[in-house]
Amino acid sequence: MYALFIALLTSWALSDSPTTIVLKNMTVIVGTGDQPLSDQCLVIVDGRISAIESNSSFSMPTDALVYDLAGKYLLPGFVDLHVHYPEDRSTQVAINSKLLEFGVTTILNPGARPDAGVELRARIRDGSHPGPTMFTAGRIIDYAPSTDWLRRWGAVVDSEQAMRQEIKDQASLGVDFIKIYRRLPADMVRVCVDEANKLGLPVIGHMVATTWTEAAELGVDMLVHAGWETPMEELINLDDLESASDDDWYRAYADAPNHAKFERLAATLLAHKVVVVPTLSVMMAGGLGRDAELLPRFRTELAPDADLKGWWGEGWRKRHPEYGDDVSEAEAVLLRDVYFPGVLGILHAYYKRGVRLGVGTDVGVAWMTPGFIYHHELQLYQRAGIPPLDIIKMAGHNGAQALGILSERGTVEVGKVADLVILNKNPLDDIKHTLSIYMVLQNGKIVTPVN
Repeated sequence: MYALFIALLTSWALSDSPTTIVLKNMTVIVGTGDQPLSDQCLVIVDGRISAIESNSSFSMPTDALVYDLAGKYLLPGFVDLHVHYPEDRSTQVAINSKLLEFGVTTILNPGARPDAGVELRARIRDGSHPGPTMFTAGRIIDYAPSTDWLRRWGAVVDSEQAMRQEIKDQASLGVDFIKIYRRLPADMVRVCVDEANKLGLPVIGHMVATTWTEAAELGVDMLVHAGWETPMEELINLDDLESASDDDWYRAYADAPNHAKFERLAATLLAHKVVVVPTLSVMMAGGLGRDAELLPRFRTELAPDADLKGWWGEGWRKRHPEYGDDVSEAEAVLLRDVYFPGVLGILHAYYKRGVRLGVGTDVGVAWMTPGFIYHHELQLYQRAGIPPLDIIKMAGHNGAQALGILSERGTVEVGKVADLVILNKNPLDDIKHTLSIYMVLQNGKIVTPVN
């Protein structure tokens, strides 16, 4: 299947296909949050959108390749702000094929293993490796002593000098972002942001030792993950955290949006224009997936055949043994009925307060099935109470804005690159209809077979 898919991509790239494509008779969801436009014609010339007009006023150009999309829905290509790759090149190819197949046309790799960052980006750009338009950080930067698994492919610093040198070295390689990790204290985050800003590089934070409020105030541009893997205590309104029961602790976290601590954090994120990428699916897997009961939801059977052994499916329990079978029934109920609904409630509270939200999946972690999991992520945003029209804006506009490419991509507007997804069903009725993909275009070229 993947060989056929790649052959399709290659044949399109090498063919003498018309430079003008007309898509007609569909509903256009622009992706700005505005209401959709019905009965539209869209013209693509040399990979860019040159016109969007109503059917009634449209004049068909000559020598165009025309697709009649009556009854279908067109929206911007999806931006995944959290995709990691293994070092194995065949798996990288398989992952990227799946991402395109599911409409993900742009991605950010926030922390690269060897040969999976700047090098992979170069192969995509020169056309030798089909894939989404890629932006990348370098190796993840953590504070000593860190962990053995991160030391194998990350950078562990123990001083201001080491931090500045690591950022300079990554900048010289041509990274797009700097990614910092869990153990970095606030004073080292300050050094990182200072050096990265000098070099014009945004900073992504997977923060634990430094709170989100501190990180935002220090100038971190993007904060990733929700619930576990964040400094949750920052939001918990309990007088004595040390002696709190599990029940008290989880319920206090879920209740966070009703208290002043949360209001301060949300106001700080908003004031500093921080992009929050919650990666809900992996948080769901970590909290609720102890006996692999979530496997069917994550459709791991759709993962590439060229995967690394143990990367998907049951690999979760081998790679993350802390999520084993030693959880009491009482805690399992708390996680299912209190913790994860609390994560969704906090996401909704960020949304209501205007915090910038992007969409990312953490592909590269076990169970995060490339391509499909993006749509599962969107469904969790809807479950959190965010309307589909706004979810689509987060998936395109906000992602492009976070990458600094909103003038080029992220919405369906004249002059922009034609990264487009065409659906058979209306995603505004139910965001799960983003899975009803009919066609995907990247850079104005059809990159999936018409379904």
